[in-house]
Amino acid sequence: MVLSCGKTQDSGTRVLCPVCSGDLKEILKEEERAFTITVTQDLYVVEYGSNVTMECKFPVTTPLNLHVLVVYWEMGEKKVIQFVNGKEDLKVQHSSYSQRAHLLKDQLILGKAALQITDVKLQDAGVYHCLISYGGADYKRITLKVNAPYRKINQRISVDLDTSEHELTCQAEGYPEAEVTWTSSDHRVLNGKTTITSSERDEKLLNVTSTLRVNTTANEIFYCTFRRSGFEENSTSELVIPEPPTIPRNKRTHWAILGAILLLFVALAVVVCLQRNVRMMDVEKCVTQDMNSKKQNAAQFEET
Repeated sequence: MVLSCGKTQDSGTRVLCPVCSGDLKEILKEEERAFTITVTQDLYVVEYGSNVTMECKFPVTTPLNLHVLVVYWEMGEKKVIQFVNGKEDLKVQHSSYSQRAHLLKDQLILGKAALQITDVKLQDAGVYHCLISYGGADYKRITLKVNAPYRKINQRISVDLDTSEHELTCQAEGYPEAEVTWTSSDHRVLNGKTTITSSERDEKLLNVTSTLRVNTTANEIFYCTFRRSGFEENSTSELVIPEPPTIPRNKRTHWAILGAILLLFVALAVVVCLQRNVRMMDVEKCVTQDMNSKKQNAAQFEET
């Protein structure tokens, strides 16, 4: 932990501030032994995407002097919270916590340095250090674990028209890698094909898709189960083979009527076309006869 000690110009109170090399234990030896911070719990286990509030308690006198109080929350080399001179310094906050990590100011007067992280990510997991200086100095370690179960399972059922096989698909996101097991309603274990890719939502989150192809009948039930090694919680989804699509009797009647009307229109179109052809032939015949008549009249006129 990278910290050092210095004195404020006004109060002469020793406070914590970042330096290049860390020797936190030596610093704390110089501070007043009476100042001790405590934690309500040193381990938090939360689900991915949820919110978490971790807190350290420190002895406080009334009224609280915020300009003397110094609070640091850090995770490894990442600065999560730096509260000095009565305000939070967001310029030093690590980018991965931007807009998600906050110090609950209203809890400070109660002697609580509460760190709230919203929309928890997998990379938020780790050991956090809560460091407080207020007349004395102390720190505590708190571990955050993030659980990402494959709880939301998306399913799809389709039919291969060439083979009449049903293709069953289960897809879910979580962490760590999960094994997908397919079983039938009579508890037979079936062989599916599973692919694993990275999630588009979170680089550490895994997208697991498993597909099963079976020859089966309607109303048969199959199950896909996502299992993570080292975790007791499993996620299972039930897939029921649907009935094949059927056309209701009234719809069949409508189709028959529509087909008959269509045939009638086709027949009428053929008749109209034939009539037009006959008329064209009659016109051509009349024109030809008229031309021949004119030619005969012209020939007779020349002879006379």
